[in-house]
Amino acid sequence: MILKTLSLKNFRKFRDIQLEFPDGVTGVIGLNGVGKSTIFEAIAWALYGPVAARTSADRIKRNGTEHSDPCRVELEFLFADNSFRVVRELKGKNQIASAIATMDGKIVANGAEVVSKFIQRKLGMDFKSFYTSIFAKQKELNALSTMNASERRPLILRMLGIQSLDQVIASIHSDIREKKSVINRIESDIIDKDGGKKKNFLEEKIASFRKEEKEITKTRNQLKEKIVNIRQMHEKINKLKEQTKQEYERIYKKKEQLDEQKIQYERKRSIEDEIKKIKEEIQEKQQEAQQLQSKIGKTSKLEIEINKLEQTKQTNQTKLEQLSKNIEQKKMIMNQFNVEKKTLEEKKRDITTIGASAKCPTCERVLGNQYTVLLNRYSKIIDEIKNNRLEVEKEYKSLEIRLQQLEKQRDAFKKKTEYLNRQIIEREKLISTAKSYHQNIQKIEEKLKLKHNELVKFRKSIFDSLEYATIRKKIKEIYTSYQTYLTKENDSRTSLEEVKIQHERTDGQLKLILQNIQILQQKIREIQTFERQLQDYKKHLQQLHLLDEIMSNFRINLISQIRPTLSSYASQLFEQLTEGKYSEIEVDEQYNLTVVDEGTAYEIKRFSGGEEDLANLCIRLAISEIITERAGSLINFVILDEIFGSQDTIRRQNIIKALNRFSSKFRQIFLITHIEDIKNLMEHTITVLEDENRISKIKIE
Repeated sequence: MILKTLSLKNFRKFRDIQLEFPDGVTGVIGLNGVGKSTIFEAIAWALYGPVAARTSADRIKRNGTEHSDPCRVELEFLFADNSFRVVRELKGKNQIASAIATMDGKIVANGAEVVSKFIQRKLGMDFKSFYTSIFAKQKELNALSTMNASERRPLILRMLGIQSLDQVIASIHSDIREKKSVINRIESDIIDKDGGKKKNFLEEKIASFRKEEKEITKTRNQLKEKIVNIRQMHEKINKLKEQTKQEYERIYKKKEQLDEQKIQYERKRSIEDEIKKIKEEIQEKQQEAQQLQSKIGKTSKLEIEINKLEQTKQTNQTKLEQLSKNIEQKKMIMNQFNVEKKTLEEKKRDITTIGASAKCPTCERVLGNQYTVLLNRYSKIIDEIKNNRLEVEKEYKSLEIRLQQLEKQRDAFKKKTEYLNRQIIEREKLISTAKSYHQNIQKIEEKLKLKHNELVKFRKSIFDSLEYATIRKKIKEIYTSYQTYLTKENDSRTSLEEVKIQHERTDGQLKLILQNIQILQQKIREIQTFERQLQDYKKHLQQLHLLDEIMSNFRINLISQIRPTLSSYASQLFEQLTEGKYSEIEVDEQYNLTVVDEGTAYEIKRFSGGEEDLANLCIRLAISEIITERAGSLINFVILDEIFGSQDTIRRQNIIKALNRFSSKFRQIFLITHIEDIKNLMEHTITVLEDENRISKIKIE
């Protein structure tokens, strides 16, 4: 694979660049962070898509661009004598990915994923293998020497793609386990728990079902014959039943005619009875009306009694009011007596308390002899008040007794008034009832008239009860006969249904047996299929074991060849880079790195940092060379990222000279570095710069 041209639009920090890749050793020079490695990331992204990007898709497009501006990488390269062109883009606000690939001017793949798969298939390696074969970084070089042997061995084997062989072997082991599991499962399907063949058991079961099928078929035929006999008997009974039914219907029509005559005759009798009852009802109602009129006549003087009672009540009320006033007056007088008596008693008590030697509370003279006089006078007045009060109280009680008598008379008048009012209400009810009786009598008389008119319609109605009884008896006999035939018919139908059910049951049993036989036969066919599959799986398992042995031996042989080859390629390059000072780098069986100095092998840590870096570089380039040779020498470029490390100027010159000679194996070698001094040592340089807007540009020299 030879890189020809690269075009970037809005990829990472690049706005718009076109780059043509020369053959030989080319320096890619610039400060850290300006986008040197981005150029080669763009190549990988064009070929393999998102898997080759360091970040997510939304961070690939250059900052500051519009949604309408595309992010686009176009790569042209030669591979296997064909010219290829790959264009990959991110478009629009949603960064929709698209890609297209052409070979010798013809479209060979279209679509982001389709192009990625086409490139992987065409180059014969996925992105990891591609990246490992072309890209060598200082960190990887340092790791080769700082790792211990147990870590270095898987790293080198992984770089050389041996891990893919391990994956193949692991896949074979997985297939072996899967096939064994399938074989065990199939064997469990064709062998029972006692170790016998399930097929033999199924064949014995089929034979048993065949015997049962024969017995059920015989029973089924017998039931079929029985169904024919029952149907014939059923048809005969049905014919007799229909004849009886016709006779019944003929006589029943005659009965219906007699029923109609009977109804009319009974209606006539009913109307006559109703007329008689209506006349009796009219007579009864008239008598009740006369009784009501008599009661009403007895209540004619109620208003006069009520007027007299009202006058008496008024007189009584007047007396009550006057008597109530007198009682209140007596109560007031008694209260006055009580107040006077209480006042005098308090004065008497006060004088008694202060004694004869005290001053009079009124005139302030000493009481002296007046003390006894005052006490006697107060006692006398108090006694008079008591006597007067007793007389008034006697009159008060007499008035109260009279008041109670008048109140009782008032209550009696009230009750009598209520009674007389109820009598008036009752009289009104009697009058209303009497009116209702007269109206009711009129209605009943109208009803009587209607019944007489109705009776005219049935005057000629006649009915022969003897003939009616004879017809009813005959109908009963025919109906009994019909019911007998109906019962027999139902019995025969029930028998027929029962036999049919038995027949259907035998059909079901027969179908079930046949289904079971089919199921068993299908199981036998499945077992036979399993037996064939078992043979195929066992044969395939033998092939997998053979393939596992071949691949394991191939891996051992490949690893045993890689180590000497890696040592040989690395030694040739190391001798050139050190101008013959060191002739050999060895990778021993434990993958320890040693350098031969004057015939003696020393650990790589013995040497200076620059020599150690050179040795690591040689090992890494040897890995790329082996990968390239394994790919048929079709990958003809390599990228070395910041490999100079601690190398001095002379050693750098030696490295570049050696790489120029190494170009016979790699047609294009790209050195990514921030060291400006190597410009003069390079045949071609690509300088990466940033402008004032932090947009990256390139300058080819």
